[in-house]
Amino acid sequence: MTQQACIISNLTLDFPQQKIFDNISFQLPLNSFSGLVGKNGQGKSLLMSILHQQKKIGFTYSGQILWQCPHKHLTQLQRIEESTIAQALDIYELYFCFERIKQGIASFTDYDQIENFWHLPAHWQQLLESANLPIDLDTRIQDLSEGQKTKLALCRLFLFKDHYLLLDEPSNHLDTQGRKWLIDQMSQHPTGGLIISHDRQLLDQIQGIFVLNQLGLHYYGGNYSHYQQQHLIQVEALSKAVHQEKREIRALKEQQHQNHMKAQKRKKTGEKLRTSGSQAPILLDAKKEQAEQSLSHLRNQQIKRLADAKDNLMQKQSQLEHLKSQSFEFNHITEKTGEILRCQDLTLDFNLSISINFAINPSEKIHIQGENGIGKSTLLKTIQGLIKPHNGKMYCNVQTAYLDQNLSFLAGEISATEYLKTINANLTEQQIRTSLGSMKIRRDKALIPLKNLSGGERLKVALLALKFQHVELLLLDEPENHLDIESRELLAHAIKHFNGSVLLVSHDDSFVDACEITNSYHLK
Repeated sequence: MTQQACIISNLTLDFPQQKIFDNISFQLPLNSFSGLVGKNGQGKSLLMSILHQQKKIGFTYSGQILWQCPHKHLTQLQRIEESTIAQALDIYELYFCFERIKQGIASFTDYDQIENFWHLPAHWQQLLESANLPIDLDTRIQDLSEGQKTKLALCRLFLFKDHYLLLDEPSNHLDTQGRKWLIDQMSQHPTGGLIISHDRQLLDQIQGIFVLNQLGLHYYGGNYSHYQQQHLIQVEALSKAVHQEKREIRALKEQQHQNHMKAQKRKKTGEKLRTSGSQAPILLDAKKEQAEQSLSHLRNQQIKRLADAKDNLMQKQSQLEHLKSQSFEFNHITEKTGEILRCQDLTLDFNLSISINFAINPSEKIHIQGENGIGKSTLLKTIQGLIKPHNGKMYCNVQTAYLDQNLSFLAGEISATEYLKTINANLTEQQIRTSLGSMKIRRDKALIPLKNLSGGERLKVALLALKFQHVELLLLDEPENHLDIESRELLAHAIKHFNGSVLLVSHDDSFVDACEITNSYHLK
């Protein structure tokens, strides 16, 4: 029998305007990694927060959570709060014990503290080296890139071999080597964990998939590719069922119409017989009453069958609505000719060892590549005019739009509807609500503060903002990070068909391929 890390029973979470999930029960298998997937805003991060913090999360829920082992949690956005690597790894006190011993100023207390831990410094160094992080434990966190911070936060958790790990988007900001490192570390972590992720490569390395949607929580054994096959079969079967329900409703309505016509015909025949006097009125009245009772019974049966058929259709259509894809297209038309951007001998304060030389033409799309910390985000910020270059020349003659990794410009108190109105004052509220609805941001979600939306939902709002502006050059810094798998495919389709220019920073090769971006510029 499979051991369980945690047993969850009848878990329900209600917000004032929305039921997040209702009466779900499931078990987290020990000694293996499972994935938790679902569309943006479905409540995946909320569910993981409940599993970790339980009664300390700022809202109430009902149900029972029973942990069978200790656990650790990595949040989606706040990776590191400490000042140095030693503090971030939570080894600060032990580290300084070893430092005092090395300097010959240790006390007896220092020796007592590290009595059974002489092997740890070598282990810390090995783990940091494997992650391609600085091994100096006094290194300041502010000097690390977002990808390095994510790897450091993961290093801290992988030190707890006996803990079950709750990881929310652990591969965000990681470069190709960082993602391979994460998968390798997961394979070496014996206790297992639950991972919220939209990274196909990562999800294909795990042993089970939990799918959270408005229909509940469902478990599929195997990796994401296996789940996707089952999902396609489910959607196809549901589409056929919807089609069959519609045919049945049409048939029932046609049958109702035919019965009504037959009843009218019999009524006219009875009236003719009564007028002709060929049959006794008392006999005709008895036949009329019998016919009306029979017709009423048949009509009630048909009304019930039709109502049941309509209920079944609405239920299946609702299920299909939660499974079908979204729609989004950029609608810009560019009229520029010649170079729209050129960087010549450009150097950045972030990294003076790199001289950047490249140009981009109208409708051209370039993939900016390079390891974590090399300066890719700094380059995009420089092009946008947020940072001044250290040296060199830069020419840009088009309107640009920059999406940073953390969508920091979408963390305010205003709603998505209000924000899009500031972008384009000519838009009506109906146009805005329709556009948000096409991205699955509906009803109250369109009216709550942006800061309360999920990362993926905020990115969708940002994409709509770009759509409502005349932007000719998109500067996209890992835009796929916070999107669910379906939305990544949607965004890739939009980038692919955008007739403006794009500079894309991404470490997800499958996403870049889906965007059909073949040109690249590598920072080395």
